Amino acid sequence: MPTTKLPSFQRARQPAQIEQRKEAILRTALLLFQKNGLENVSLTDIAREVGLAKSNIYRYFESREHIYLVVLQRLAVRYEQRLYPPLKKLNGKGSVAKVAEIVTQAYIDSPEYGELITVVNSVLEKRLTPPLIINFRAVFLERRKRLAAVLASALPAISAEKMLPFTLHIFLHVPGLWTFCYPRPDSEKLLNEPEHRHLKFDFRREMTLFLEAILKEAVAA
Repeated sequence: MPTTKLPSFQRARQPAQIEQRKEAILRTALLLFQKNGLENVSLTDIAREVGLAKSNIYRYFESREHIYLVVLQRLAVRYEQRLYPPLKKLNGKGSVAKVAEIVTQAYIDSPEYGELITVVNSVLEKRLTPPLIINFRAVFLERRKRLAAVLASALPAISAEKMLPFTLHIFLHVPGLWTFCYPRPDSEKLLNEPEHRHLKFDFRREMTLFLEAILKEAVAA
């Protein structure tokens, strides 16, 4: 696994050095989270891969969970960059089915985001200071507002204000569904056996059905 080793300066003092160090920590953390899963990655692991003492990590982040939230928010931005352009092109003429298809495809095209978001609810209950939780909720609300505005712009005759309450359910539905549809490799192998295939879930199908129900309800409301 590629690592991001830092220059030999002992303490980052200049703004450029500080940003370089933060970026190295975040890139390394993402690689470790993807390879081993959040629960199997410690601050010590991240520090060792970056080439820092664990105590130096605390200069930039409060905890492993803090690093995770920053990484997740960055992946969320990438997801939005995939999602918003095709929705905006609909320009108020999109059908519920088409919008559901676009939203689902954006998740499928963002597996790194889907994988990490599965543990977001448990992370919010662990080792996060109240200011961090407030910050996360504030950022999450802004994301919901952006999604509501874009969904409203894609569908006919619905406002962003009316769409906003439904965005919460969209965001909260994905972590659980992703876990069921994309199990661990050993579980996936077992589920692919003929006698167990009926126990599998297809993300595209299940997410599309859910989104169509949510969007129809939003438009009707």
